[in-house]
Amino acid sequence: MTRSARPPLLIRILLIALLMLVIQVPPVILMLLPHYHTQGQETIIGPIIYLFVFALIIVWAWWLYRRYRRWPAQEQQPIMYVGWPVIGWLLVIVGENALARLNQAIYHQSSTANNDAIKAIMSSSHQALILMSIAAVVLSPIAEELIFRGILMNLFYKDDAYWLPILLSGLMFTLAHSSTTPISYLIYFYMGAVFAYIYRRTGRLTNTILLHALNNLLALIALLN
Repeated sequence: MTRSARPPLLIRILLIALLMLVIQVPPVILMLLPHYHTQGQETIIGPIIYLFVFALIIVWAWWLYRRYRRWPAQEQQPIMYVGWPVIGWLLVIVGENALARLNQAIYHQSSTANNDAIKAIMSSSHQALILMSIAAVVLSPIAEELIFRGILMNLFYKDDAYWLPILLSGLMFTLAHSSTTPISYLIYFYMGAVFAYIYRRTGRLTNTILLHALNNLLALIALLN
């Protein structure tokens, strides 16, 4: 695998900071969708802008990931293309449920601020509901796994680093999601660390993309119910 020389540390930090900033743009566009309505009718301007911005982020992130990727994909049995997402999801659910119960007991918070924000966006318009659903199951898993696993973990550590990239990925992942209590931050840290472990263990970003998509799909179903 051909590797490109990594840029200086300051450039890498600025690059990750910029990626974490731009990945917050699509939700802002969804919140602004009502402003694109004309005479009470929904238009396609907002959705086109939303999908275009998301596409740009994914293409840019994919290019960076391919350029700076350092860990080769490990040999994997065909069944594990399903196995790893399922195993990861079970780990996420067990830990997330335990932390959610603790959050409820200590802080009386039944939902994280991030989930509340998603509910608010989805209820703002029919277009927002559809676009958020597409993003949750397809676009966000691809973009976020490219950024928080594919790029972040490959940019800052030596080839033999194992746990430190996982911890960094979990930390940056939680900082990118809205939280109001220490335990709700810990929920996203744990989730990000599970995703990062599976990526580091297998070297296959497809495993974590599928895991992320499965987790978001089931969470979306729960929110809609």
